[in-house]
Amino acid sequence: MPTFRVAVRGALVASVANAACTAAVSPEADTDASGGIGISVSGSGSGSGSGETGTSSTTDEEETEGGDVCGDGARGATEACDDGNLDAGDGCDASCSAEDGFRCLVPGLACVPIICGDGKVDSPELCDDGNDAPGDGCDAQCGLEDGYSCVLPGTKCQAAMCGDGILAGFEVCDDGNAEPGDGCNDACKLEAGFYCPTPNTACLPTECGDGQAQGLEHCDDGNLLPYDGCSPVCTNEPSCAHGDCEAICGDGIILPGTTEECDDGNNFAGDGCSETCEVEPGFACELQDVALPDTLHLPILFRDVRGWNHPADPRHIDFNNGSGSGITFDMVDLLLADDGRPVANPAFVPNNASYHTAESFFEWYRDTPGTNLAVVDWLDLPQTPAGAYEFDSNAFFPIDDRGWADPASTDPEILYEGHNFNFTSEIRYWFEFSGTEELAFRGDDDVWVFVDGHLCLDIGGLHGAVGATMSLADPAVEPNVTQQAIVQACVDELEVGKVYEVAVFHAERHTTASNFRLTLSGFVTQTSSCDWVCGDGVVTPYEVCDDGTENNTGGFGMCNADCLGVGPYCGDGVLDPAHEECDLGALNLGTYDGCNADCTLGPSCGDGVRDEAHEECDAGEANGVNGSGCEDDCTLTPIG
Repeated sequence: MPTFRVAVRGALVASVANAACTAAVSPEADTDASGGIGISVSGSGSGSGSGETGTSSTTDEEETEGGDVCGDGARGATEACDDGNLDAGDGCDASCSAEDGFRCLVPGLACVPIICGDGKVDSPELCDDGNDAPGDGCDAQCGLEDGYSCVLPGTKCQAAMCGDGILAGFEVCDDGNAEPGDGCNDACKLEAGFYCPTPNTACLPTECGDGQAQGLEHCDDGNLLPYDGCSPVCTNEPSCAHGDCEAICGDGIILPGTTEECDDGNNFAGDGCSETCEVEPGFACELQDVALPDTLHLPILFRDVRGWNHPADPRHIDFNNGSGSGITFDMVDLLLADDGRPVANPAFVPNNASYHTAESFFEWYRDTPGTNLAVVDWLDLPQTPAGAYEFDSNAFFPIDDRGWADPASTDPEILYEGHNFNFTSEIRYWFEFSGTEELAFRGDDDVWVFVDGHLCLDIGGLHGAVGATMSLADPAVEPNVTQQAIVQACVDELEVGKVYEVAVFHAERHTTASNFRLTLSGFVTQTSSCDWVCGDGVVTPYEVCDDGTENNTGGFGMCNADCLGVGPYCGDGVLDPAHEECDLGALNLGTYDGCNADCTLGPSCGDGVRDEAHEECDAGEANGVNGSGCEDDCTLTPIG
């Protein structure tokens, strides 16, 4: 008798021997468009039992194991997909098995490639931050990286938690705890005096002067000397070597006319002001007036000099080796040298109250091994009722027990009545010229004041306590006519609103008394204050999200109005029926009978896609329907 092979979408039901059949069965009999019986046969036979086995004839189609026809555009129970062709590499291969990297949603239509970096989370992606770059929380395959939390697709991932020991997001450090005071604070930002080279380990103390700029140090030139570009506390100093002072990015000072967009006192990115002093996206930076302290703490550079009263060489011929009774004008050149320090006036004729040679004077304010020794200290200037800062002492002996006079020295300096009378000092500061400044100075012995590298006050020579006033508003305030002319020539070089350096050079060169007074004012008091802007659509390190003001509604998948949290979202573990089929939170892993990363149901019996590891068949809604070939539990319908 003739034999017909019956192909059922979903399962092979039977091989029928039917001697009573005398006519050919229709080659395209489809009783159920959703997955019912489909028969493709041809053949003939007679009651005598002669005839041939029926054969099917297809074009660009292939019968699968369960009898489904792969490539016909109708997904059968044993097919994971069917895009209407047998081509490989397009998401659905020649056996109608799904290929990695594609989603095949609608039978008969092309599969859609899953693109990591498109800002949409598609299973098996666990995240998608809008790029395929690794190291930002979501890797090149859209897998979640350790230490990160990627809440909203298409936005930057954030550090999962400060204190977990994983350096992530915009964390500058993470020492494995959230305790402040140990170098890395509870926001995972560096604290002053520390650097944190290795995550999840204790931070280490910085040491200014070791030649390595670490932690919050702006610089470290290997010494603790001031006025060389890097201060004794390793902060940048403004550069004033070529006239107007130039801003140094990271010094925390905003100078008038600067090209800096901001300067918040550091060279770190991610805090609103970049390492190149540009305002970062998502931030707004404003000039902020800094309140001046009650007492100004300025670095001062002393050089302890071996005076002529020392019993043996090396010693300096200009110290404690002369006498005088009044100001000796014109000892120094009107302009500072290229190194920012005074030199002898070539037209001046040395005398007993000045220096002996230009060469000997050159050593007063420059390191000279064996003759002088640099000592760095700090000078405290209390604020006066008028708002200026002033230091005034008639017993100025700052280095009695230091330098050559250090008690541990094997060749100690000769003191006079227990005091050191052989030293020079150098102090600098930066001020914004307003044209109203009036600064007073006094000293014994020499005092010279330079503004913008020009001599503005001359109290040179060996003398007792002599004072002078530098009035930049009215040089005539100073009664000494010679001094008036010096101040006026200085003022003529200055321009209101610009920032200039004041450099004060002092020398103590004779015994019996030591007086020193200086008044400073006009300090630059503006720095940058940067803050993140909620509602501009840019997510900063301090925001969880930012969809823009109009979209920061707190709705599903949207950012809250304060940018510090989000409304309900896929992955929060709370089912939102209006937007989600499921939500298992961190378990949205796309596992069988689970939930996909996009909160659609994961593979399961009844979804119409056969999962080979768990199902024999899957006819979708037709599971359990008579003739579908697939039972409700996705097992094949028994034959017979």
